[in-house]
Amino acid sequence: MLKPFLLLSIMAVFIPGLPVGAQSVPDIQAQLPRDLPTGERWLKHFNEDLLPFWNLPDAWGNPRGDFPTFRGNDGKVIDWTKPPEELATAPGWIKETFGREYVRMKSRQTYFYGVAYHLTGDPKMLELARDGAAFIRKQALDPKTGSAVSYWEKGEAKPEVLARTTQDLAYAELGLAMYYYLTRDEATLRDIKKLKRHIFTQYWNPEWQALRWVKKASPDGEHLRQELVAQLDQVNAYMLLLTPILPEADRKEWTADLKRLAQAMVKDYHDADRHLFWGTIHDPAQRKLGSRHTDFGHSAKAYWMLERIGRLTKDQALVDLATTGAKAVLKQAYLPESGTWGSRLQPDGSVNTGKEWWIYAELDQLAETLALTDPTQASPLPRTADFWFRVMVDHRGHEVWGGAGGPDFEPWEGPKIHQWKSGYHSAEHALVGYLTAQALHGQAAHLYFAPPSAMALLRPYFFEGTATSRTSQALPGFPGRQKVDVAFTALR
Repeated sequence: MLKPFLLLSIMAVFIPGLPVGAQSVPDIQAQLPRDLPTGERWLKHFNEDLLPFWNLPDAWGNPRGDFPTFRGNDGKVIDWTKPPEELATAPGWIKETFGREYVRMKSRQTYFYGVAYHLTGDPKMLELARDGAAFIRKQALDPKTGSAVSYWEKGEAKPEVLARTTQDLAYAELGLAMYYYLTRDEATLRDIKKLKRHIFTQYWNPEWQALRWVKKASPDGEHLRQELVAQLDQVNAYMLLLTPILPEADRKEWTADLKRLAQAMVKDYHDADRHLFWGTIHDPAQRKLGSRHTDFGHSAKAYWMLERIGRLTKDQALVDLATTGAKAVLKQAYLPESGTWGSRLQPDGSVNTGKEWWIYAELDQLAETLALTDPTQASPLPRTADFWFRVMVDHRGHEVWGGAGGPDFEPWEGPKIHQWKSGYHSAEHALVGYLTAQALHGQAAHLYFAPPSAMALLRPYFFEGTATSRTSQALPGFPGRQKVDVAFTALR
């Protein structure tokens, strides 16, 4: 049974004149577009557009925490004898995975509930995050090898241990990382570290100085694949979030690994002249526009992660490289005629104007982050956000569509969740939108945590910030933990 809770009512704390990056709040605000969305608007989007799709018994799994990979666009559990139209008519790359239950999607949904607690303070959301994390730890993690299952098919864990991709292993960490970030649960951290150790000991290739895609040799050559996401998704799924808050010895090791991954991404995948990252490099034919994972989304995410790593490690050269490339990507991707983001450069160098939900979110997040120190980067955001709220949101069934296309940018009304689409990107989009909007408007951002001690080191997601107030109380359903509301200002 879900337990009732008392939501704290706390006035936002604002300290005028605190620096945001290199400029003061008034300096930043004077250069911002007048109609930049507020933090309140992002909270409204999360609570009214996104949360209702996930706060349903059909979404919670049976047992709770075994979150379903597929549900209908109405949010209901699938009757596979008569699937809804959006699944019956889904493209082949989705249909071929029917019957599978993916750990990465259970982990992404766990992350969603973590963000829901983080933004609202509702203990029911933290309970769901706890249930998801517990299911992954008990059912998906292999205590002998330290690996994580990629998916189950007819109850069988697949594929075999060293044939699992580093991307799947990274996303198995995602929900666990968010849960630890909120709660500092030591048992969860032990499992996170064990899986991370498995990734870096089994998949690190000394010759490449980078992570492999898979370890097991196979006739199809999967073990020879060199993939950007094998490196990048370790950073964005768990390492960047956790490294600053780990115990000192772990923090030193993880920081060194972040630097190694950054070096691999820059050395092997980065094209400085084109301001992009190649998605796949083992096949020379893939170094061309239109190739696998060579798009604005992966490039934006790579630049964002590199900029954040550079700030965390005080590597100004890396910050400068990432910032220069990021601004170029945003300039290429922005379509001033429609006030929207495109998705990728096509082979002829033109911009594909179609929208993909996660690429669109990554571009918004990158622009919002850069705007903290360069407010000119916020200029597209009123129009890109307006398009997201109007067109990308399913206003009847909640959550966001997978994309939009055509001359009038009609939304793609295919399945809203499947083996790659869950609540991860839409939740992160809302969280980063809220945090940066509050900072840019000179207001405090309130975030909720659940540590054992009210004095634990708490940070605002991927950002640094000044904690100007803390309020704590007992947390129903979590003995020994405190519900802590922190007001952050001066994000950078």
